[in-house]
Amino acid sequence: MIPIRRLLAAALLAAAHAGASPLADLRDDDPTIVNGEAFQRSHPDLLWRNRGIFEYQRQRYADAARYFRDAAYYGDKPAQAMLAMMSWNGEGADTDRAQAYAWIDLAAERGYESLVATREKFWAALDEIERRRALDLGKDLYAKYGDEHARDRLEREIVRAKNQLTGSHLGRAGTIAVLLPGPDGRMRPVDGSLFYSSRYWDPKKYRDWQDQRWELPQGHVEVGPVQQAAEPDPGR
Repeated sequence: MIPIRRLLAAALLAAAHAGASPLADLRDDDPTIVNGEAFQRSHPDLLWRNRGIFEYQRQRYADAARYFRDAAYYGDKPAQAMLAMMSWNGEGADTDRAQAYAWIDLAAERGYESLVATREKFWAALDEIERRRALDLGKDLYAKYGDEHARDRLEREIVRAKNQLTGSHLGRAGTIAVLLPGPDGRMRPVDGSLFYSSRYWDPKKYRDWQDQRWELPQGHVEVGPVQQAAEPDPGR
């Protein structure tokens, strides 16, 4: 069977990047906006998730897990799923399949089909002792990272950042040009109506945008035997 490490990690990392989406109704999202430092500091779920991805890709797993937990604190489902995958594969710490299930169960909280299917694969692979422990761990995770609590945290951060934006042009910025650094570091103008779009700054619309944006492409995930993760290359 194909190890979940390959399939789930690849799908999550692709979907978790803020600029990646195959959905036609998101084609007007400007990567310069959503990948920009100023934007992400106003959206801590994106900020910490992307920093986690950066560290994970460099095999600095302990740092990656810390950033993913920061993103998970704001209800970020890709980050929670990454923590599940890392626990399953023993990346950054010993393999802990019960903890992995607790995280994937939380990541599937919104009913994303791909994560629900992965959760069920995890559950089927656990023994009875692991299952009991997973349920106990899950109670603590939901109490801290579940949407019931995390949604309010993220909303407060977005509203606070919105109120601090210069010019108070949210929702009526049709002809405003906003200067943001591009991939080459140079400042370039972007359409203010996009930067100030309500889908980024209205907490409910932002959640809907996120739900559409990162949902994993449908595919088949096999949960293979637990594999010990490769040791990070100290030269990197």
